[in-house]
Amino acid sequence: MKDTFLARNIKLGAIIALLTATGCAEQKRRILEGMPETGSDFTQTLAKEYEALGKTEQSIMYDEISADYFYRKAICAKEGYYVIPTPLEKWDIDKAKIPELAAARERLIRAIEAGAPEVAPKMTAYAQVHFDCWVEEQSEDWQKEDIAICRDEFYQAIAEVELMLKGGFQNVLPSNMVFFDGGSSHINPDMMPVLDQVASLAKAAKYQDHILLVGRTDQVGDSKHNKDLSKRRAMAVKEELIHRGIPSHVISIKAAGETPGPETDTHNRRVDILFLGQE
Repeated sequence: MKDTFLARNIKLGAIIALLTATGCAEQKRRILEGMPETGSDFTQTLAKEYEALGKTEQSIMYDEISADYFYRKAICAKEGYYVIPTPLEKWDIDKAKIPELAAARERLIRAIEAGAPEVAPKMTAYAQVHFDCWVEEQSEDWQKEDIAICRDEFYQAIAEVELMLKGGFQNVLPSNMVFFDGGSSHINPDMMPVLDQVASLAKAAKYQDHILLVGRTDQVGDSKHNKDLSKRRAMAVKEELIHRGIPSHVISIKAAGETPGPETDTHNRRVDILFLGQE
């Protein structure tokens, strides 16, 4: 059923995208505003995200060609069709950047084929649109900050999707944990062997398994502060893993904030390290 969904919607989406009449971006924007929303949560979210991306290209970047492209994808999605992630061959991209982009696109397609549009419709759409954003920005190759933002948002979203496909936290046990002192995001020396082991596992897998770092805190103090603390803990672990040779794009972080349990449970002052292996 999942394969049928993918094949049917990729075919329809590709045909409609190719046959959509050409014209200025403003014309496409007006068409979008007058269209009713149809389709699934996945295609509706695709439409909203592509439309937002088109408006950014049109109104902020003054890029009519890219805006028109994203508006056309938004129109197809708003009609209820699935439009495929941007094919790399349609863009002029530095050859050195192609392998990572190709691997990222394959990862996204693999998640879609596994049923991500049904299991995690909004996050899957978010991942796809940010992949397309990354490709478009990489083809221009001058706004380095924008490239990094789109790239990072894609990796963050696809890690969330893969986790949900595996059944969420209750079905994916951490391979390792890094514990912290109360209120601190500093990694103690006795935790360094844990990070060495994680780096060795990642290297043995040739960095093919994505690593999700989930920062957690106990319930002492303000919840907003704890959310930020959980993020800082995850970032501290990420920096140490990068220092040990793991490519940054292999690692995503999630700030889980306070973890249920006793208020001062030292076990909850931690970062869970999850390997999201390919299946």
